[in-house]
Amino acid sequence: MKPVILQPPIKIWYKTLPGFSKIIWPILDIKLSINSFVLPQPIFSLVDSGASISIIHPQIAEILGFDRERLGKSRSSGKSASGDYKSWILPNLVEVNIYGHLFNFRFEVLDNPNLMWPCILGEDSIFQVAKVDFSKFRGYFELRIRLKEDKSRSLAELAKNTYGAWKEPVRKISS
Repeated sequence: MKPVILQPPIKIWYKTLPGFSKIIWPILDIKLSINSFVLPQPIFSLVDSGASISIIHPQIAEILGFDRERLGKSRSSGKSASGDYKSWILPNLVEVNIYGHLFNFRFEVLDNPNLMWPCILGEDSIFQVAKVDFSKFRGYFELRIRLKEDKSRSLAELAKNTYGAWKEPVRKISS
């Protein structure tokens, strides 16, 4: 079994949801795009280790160009803390930019226009590409993106080359 190579951690402070000043949440600012269309501003996304699927709000899906009528009838999908829900599975992957790292994730759109989150990243997305360490008592959580094998090799070579460069003698420049 190959070891999982992770990038250095990205420290992300817990945030409050606008209008709810006392509760802090593990929220990422992400950018979404599909084909050549990019949402003009980042949206916030809940990182939810208890969610088996990833979800985007119906209005975000429409802005990205998904027409619910063309998606057909919503289907019974499962249960949540709010009860049973129906959803549509988007036919295309959505590109998600997480602090400069690009990933393609599949999303479902809940048949609930009152959903309070623009996006929820669940077990089928963020947890497949990163290790997430929740540390609420410290006030932040850490995200460690998994490196692909080819990138880890190039980083190891870069580290080796950089270390070798540090070993070179310093030359004085005469004036």
